[in-house]
Amino acid sequence: MKIIHRLLWLLLAFQVTTPWAQSSSNTQNPNQKSNLAAIGQVVSTTTVNALSASYLSSMMGGIGVYRWQLGESSNPVDARSGLAAGGEDSPWSIWATPVRSTFRNNIEPITSSGAVSLLIGGLEYRGDGPWVGGISLSVDRLSATTHNSAVTPETSGSLTGNGYTLAPYAVYQFSPTRALDLTWGGGKSHMDYISTTSTSPVDRRRLASVGFTDIHEVGQFLLMLKAGHSWTKDAVDVSTGNSETLLKQTRVGGQLMMPGDMFSPFVAYYQLFNSFTASGTGTAPVEYSTTGQSQLGLNVAAGPVFGSMVLQHEHGRQQFRVYIGYRY
Repeated sequence: MKIIHRLLWLLLAFQVTTPWAQSSSNTQNPNQKSNLAAIGQVVSTTTVNALSASYLSSMMGGIGVYRWQLGESSNPVDARSGLAAGGEDSPWSIWATPVRSTFRNNIEPITSSGAVSLLIGGLEYRGDGPWVGGISLSVDRLSATTHNSAVTPETSGSLTGNGYTLAPYAVYQFSPTRALDLTWGGGKSHMDYISTTSTSPVDRRRLASVGFTDIHEVGQFLLMLKAGHSWTKDAVDVSTGNSETLLKQTRVGGQLMMPGDMFSPFVAYYQLFNSFTASGTGTAPVEYSTTGQSQLGLNVAAGPVFGSMVLQHEHGRQQFRVYIGYRY
């Protein structure tokens, strides 16, 4: 417990002493159009975060997923099998979960708002050891409006798109409450952008992440400590010029949940450290080099059905997410 208290005090002290926002130094050309890769990256970051939450869904405080075991197995699974079903089930399973996320980005000069809908599914294998492996497919739908205040006259546009992300993953579960997870993958989105002219951009994304989760009982609460690093790269090809963004993000913090029979409210705080670069045609977007992220959420369970709602706030950016799943 002393280690946990020291970590929480360290995070609080860092938040007080660290500037709330530091912008990256990107050169802006006021005669160029908006950098569409900045909008496409919303899908990439939403996907990589939802993937990690999905395949860690059986750990307390995570989201639920619909899961089906494939066949039966004669080999029992050991006591650490928190991510897969019991010993009489097959080590193979398939899972799926829908995710709906609305967002609003107020970071100048390129602002945007809209929604990302995901349907994530995976094929997973777990034997009698601590390793879990699988491959996931995420199908996405983006609908957003954009505004560029760096040009004269200022421009606005609408962006829609459909795409997919294919991502293998692996989890090493030290215990039912402690795990290391890794994922990597790539995908593509075909989009339509309407502003002063109409274009059909193609967004090619690559992503990777590594994370550590550690859960502790603190009286009547559950404290879930998390640390992770993600890497997302979006390259957008369009007839009027190409653009590219690369975001490397480190995330450290924790979630405190009060477990209940049906309703389990929680609060969370994470410190984000961003390394962001943008290149190619278009006004260079801006990202904060460090900022805090706070969350207020509610997990709801009624029989086998499980849901989660999360309101998330960062400086200049808000997001609301809804998950739904089925306990197995």
